[in-house]
Amino acid sequence: MRSILKLSPMDYIECLFVGSSDGPEESALKNNLIHSVDSALAHVEMRLEQGLSRWLVVAVNQQKGLSQVSDPDFHITRLIEQAYQRWTRDQITLIADVGLSPYLESGQSVVFADNKIDIEASYQAAIALALRFAKAGAHYVAPCLSLPEQTSRIVQALSKSGLECGLMPYSTKFSSSLYGPYRDTVQSSLGLKRKNYQFDFSDAEQALQQMDSDLKQGAEMTIVKPALPYLDVLQDACRRSTKPVAVYHVSGEYAMAMHASEAGLLNLSDYFEEIHTAFHRCGVRYVIGYAADFFLALRKTSSDQ
Repeated sequence: MRSILKLSPMDYIECLFVGSSDGPEESALKNNLIHSVDSALAHVEMRLEQGLSRWLVVAVNQQKGLSQVSDPDFHITRLIEQAYQRWTRDQITLIADVGLSPYLESGQSVVFADNKIDIEASYQAAIALALRFAKAGAHYVAPCLSLPEQTSRIVQALSKSGLECGLMPYSTKFSSSLYGPYRDTVQSSLGLKRKNYQFDFSDAEQALQQMDSDLKQGAEMTIVKPALPYLDVLQDACRRSTKPVAVYHVSGEYAMAMHASEAGLLNLSDYFEEIHTAFHRCGVRYVIGYAADFFLALRKTSSDQ
């Protein structure tokens, strides 16, 4: 096996679904559970022993609504707080997803009123999430409103509140057909629908301009999402960004590979070696996704050579 991962510090950010149940549950993504707080902490401990130290924490909410965020027993903030009681900030990095879709009955990433995006309400909802996660101790918050000032508005709110937390926005997020398994997992009512306010997949330059804008507004990293249909965009992003770029290998991309493997049509180890090498060629610093086991196996094989 080729030692691609020796050539750069490319690393993995595992998507970690956390719900309010007492025990882990199956998700729509094979080998990716919806964790309780306790099982999530156990999972982090296991991954640390394997050499992984970064997670994107995503809420799965049985009851929809943003009011639960202020509840001291809210499962996401409990996870963040308990994780940093157990490990130091040098040992683990938790990135709190500031997406509205797991919280809203509509399943949308923005707030709608009278069939129109309520821009100010959308910003305020994202700010409320970001402040709560920052107070709990998150290293980064990752907003994905697909609105032009999402970064600056959260940066200003954090500064006003005296909180230190990095911004890792979904800057280059396309309206895609590949988000279905994720939406099923977070119980989004949107199902397979595309969101028309996300970037048109035929207009890469507009998406890259949003990345440029987010960096100027104070982002410390940016995300390109999805991955494989946008390798050209990903490479351009890595070339023009002044900060680290992460690529999100999204749920639909992952699920298609898993189904092909189950049908005997694909070798998963070969597949993930190939796509992670493609991401490496583009120059990314981080891969976000659901295939940490395969990334860790590839990294171990490379280090053993």
